[in-house]
Amino acid sequence: MTARQKRALVALLSAPTKREAAEIAGISYPTLRRWITQDADFRREYEAELAALLESASAQARTGMLDAVTTLRRIVADDEAAQSTRVAASKVILDSGLRLIEAADFEARLTALEERKE
Repeated sequence: MTARQKRALVALLSAPTKREAAEIAGISYPTLRRWITQDADFRREYEAELAALLESASAQARTGMLDAVTTLRRIVADDEAAQSTRVAASKVILDSGLRLIEAADFEARLTALEERKE
């Protein structure tokens, strides 16, 4: 990978858009697009770095979710908190819990379908 491609890769991972990444890296947008779509080594490195970045962000989000649920549970259990606050916290816990259950159920069904297909 060239020095320009390395700069582009760093920019892709930090810039909000691909156009801005190209500008930061000092290359044209069509060049960046070409590297992503036609250069297998660049694309592979970009996808690997992006996957690592997403995994890190996902791990941080999971940690934050645990902290958030702990905070919400404290609010629900706080007899001195306003009733409306306790109800709102309870609603968030229930709504989020149901979405997580639905997502887990969907994933299990999808996995079962994929296994049957193989």
